Amino acid sequence: MLAYRSDPRTRGSAPSIPAAVRAVVAVGLLACFAPTETLGQKVPVLGYLDNANDRADRMEIFKKGLSELGYGDDRLKFEIRRAKSQPDYAGMVTDLIARRVDIILAGNAPAAVAAHRGTQTIPIVMGAVNDPVRLGLVNSLEHPGMNVTGTTMYAPQLIAERIKLLKRIIPGFTKVAMLVNGSNANNQPQFALATAEAEKLGVSAVALDVRASSDLGPAFDKAASSGVQGLLNAVDNFINSQRVDLAKLSLQHKLPFFYTDEEYVLAGGLMSLGPGHLDGFYDAAKYIDKILRGANPADLPVAGPTKFTLSVSRSALARIGLALPEDVRLKVDEWLD
Repeated sequence: MLAYRSDPRTRGSAPSIPAAVRAVVAVGLLACFAPTETLGQKVPVLGYLDNANDRADRMEIFKKGLSELGYGDDRLKFEIRRAKSQPDYAGMVTDLIARRVDIILAGNAPAAVAAHRGTQTIPIVMGAVNDPVRLGLVNSLEHPGMNVTGTTMYAPQLIAERIKLLKRIIPGFTKVAMLVNGSNANNQPQFALATAEAEKLGVSAVALDVRASSDLGPAFDKAASSGVQGLLNAVDNFINSQRVDLAKLSLQHKLPFFYTDEEYVLAGGLMSLGPGHLDGFYDAAKYIDKILRGANPADLPVAGPTKFTLSVSRSALARIGLALPEDVRLKVDEWLD
């Protein structure tokens, strides 16, 4: 940086700098510190698409990941869209494409599917999207082969673990129900796996199809009247959006509900075993960085979960009247009030 100072030995003899020259120098110095867009370089635009009911801290943890990679507010612009219902996604994707976003971050399965249907050229990064292979978003987790990559919360092995824990904590446990969204292609395979794992333990499984909020009450009534002793949920964006009502209905019917994610426990639910969404969003920032540096999404393996958390609500346990055996208590990673 240039600096001018008066030397005592020559004070009074130094030539004055014309005002026009000073102005040019000032403008040049300001340009050195201006955002890249003012220098004619385009600031990348990231389109973010999720559900209006999704946790706000997903974006917070994602931005934390970006910040740690050196992406300040002047290095990336955001176009954020939040859908209120599944039909909203298609129009939002069209709008993001029209705005010439450089990358789309999809915060759930419907967002990722809509984005992939809308464009096969703009890179799409998934944030903890379940089972992207079955959704047709990637050819395989190791070799995506398309314009989609990112992180997944796909962990089908946890279905068996949840059923085993329900059998351990519920005396005489012989019947479990799984809430599924019949319009979600991923949900039937999850129920099939739950049925197979339950049979190994001498437990029968039934599906409760819920596609609208009005289906929830009747589903719980059916579970209670048919002798269901414990509940599971399939991984589904609509079901996740109903987590507060699910928690209330579970407590009202005193039916233990073992959820897929701590989001449900934070909403008042009983217990969960799952990878959570936040790690997936934090790691999604790494994909944004690699793509902006020139990587091809088709060549970037999808990252699966590596950490699983057993979360339990003390207050929900008390309201249902359930006590955990000591060996199960020792497995709890997170106690919530």
